[in-house]
Amino acid sequence: MEITIRPQRVSDAELSWKMRKDKDVWKYAICESPYSPLSLESETTFYREQTESSSCLRFAILADNIYIGNVFIDRINESACKFGELHTHILNKAFWGKGIGYECNRLTLEYAFRIAKMKFIYQYINPNNIAAWKNALKLGFKDIGTSSARPNVRTLTIKREQWTKE
Repeated sequence: MEITIRPQRVSDAELSWKMRKDKDVWKYAICESPYSPLSLESETTFYREQTESSSCLRFAILADNIYIGNVFIDRINESACKFGELHTHILNKAFWGKGIGYECNRLTLEYAFRIAKMKFIYQYINPNNIAAWKNALKLGFKDIGTSSARPNVRTLTIKREQWTKE
């Protein structure tokens, strides 16, 4: 199976909306769905806003050219530190447990560090999400402990220097 990422499109909103209605998708999420109640209109508005934002890098995740979710870095700080928060949502359950999270995150980090010249990426992970935890460690993220902002999750970080050495 070929895993690729491409820039998110507003036209991805409908597929995302259909998959995001599944409560299982949110089992290990560290946040609630961004809109309640979730509607196609709110999803489309959200995608439009995000694709126009300069503080977010959003990508569609494709498995053999099939849209299955999204991966993005948001809260991008353009200061000298140039850092952001990584999020991965594999929304199509038929593709869970197939190593896609690792590969799409690897591709996203490659883009963030080599193309966008970011210096630092962090992510919050629910400790019960074993797949996300293993993927982060395999990619070189370091566990720096419980988040003061989100005490029910762990904070993991990776610097560009760590990425390029591995």
